[in-house]
Amino acid sequence: MPTLAAPALRCAVEAPARVAAGHSVVLRFTLSNPGPAPLQVLKWNTPFEGSWLAPFIELQRDGRPVPYQGPMVKRAEPQAESYLRLEPRGSVSAEIELAPAFDVSVPGRYRVQPKLHIVDLHVAHAGPVERPRAEHQGVDIACPAVQFEVLIPR
Repeated sequence: MPTLAAPALRCAVEAPARVAAGHSVVLRFTLSNPGPAPLQVLKWNTPFEGSWLAPFIELQRDGRPVPYQGPMVKRAEPQAESYLRLEPRGSVSAEIELAPAFDVSVPGRYRVQPKLHIVDLHVAHAGPVERPRAEHQGVDIACPAVQFEVLIPR
């Protein structure tokens, strides 16, 4: 079964520049595969799961940490639907609102530092997509920080 010696994933995150207090703050994450082979990416603990099930960012307001208030889950073995396939030179994006997991109601300057850890990343191959935990190959994905400002509504 082919695996990656070094992952070829790239990450980007976008946030609105300014948001009025009380309004949604939505982050947009994009994961890109610049390599020549399709990849299988386990979505666990990333925005690609579609909801907050672990803290995959660090958030600061005016230089002070904003604590994660979302759920943390324990998991069984992954199923095929727990993975996403990322085609060569392809990308996938996911949007996720901050409010369910972090308090962003206070005006100030916020800094989002993604902390993406892919629990299992491997080259797509014929056969099952999912792999047992003993075969997982985890990797941290560098993703630049973004900033936004929450303003007092006028």
